[in-house]
Amino acid sequence: MSIFKRSFFVRLPVFGMLVFAAACGGADAPAAEGASGTAAAAETPTVETAASAAQGNVIEVKMISTNNGASGVFEPAELTVKKGDIVRFVTDGGSAHNVSFPASENAGAANLPPATAYIMAAGTSVDVTVTMDPGSYTYQCDPHAMMGMKGTLIVTE
Repeated sequence: MSIFKRSFFVRLPVFGMLVFAAACGGADAPAAEGASGTAAAAETPTVETAASAAQGNVIEVKMISTNNGASGVFEPAELTVKKGDIVRFVTDGGSAHNVSFPASENAGAANLPPATAYIMAAGTSVDVTVTMDPGSYTYQCDPHAMMGMKGTLIVTE
């Protein structure tokens, strides 16, 4: 074997380890924007769909899969919030869920938040900042809406 080939094969594992280390990052990497900086925040990723500068309370709603993931429920299914509050939807991991405020279910409503991304891993959450005017709004999980996974958000002043 030539010296060039031997040198290449000796350096290849070192190069691979450097690439792997760079891709994985270190324990001292900065926390993702919006994370609280705790170990628990790193274990439960959050997908934010609204402005992170919201000034309200955080209200948690559980997304619970039923019928082996074929349907689901929001707990609580009805909640009262104020404009500026954050509703944190947390999944149980039984199936993929999202949160949507369909225009067809909220006729004439303005400032409806966009549909969230789908989340599946247990404990994963998605935040929705309440931007709507006072009133009653219907929300749903798109893949499970036909099976009754809907809720009501009542916005007060």
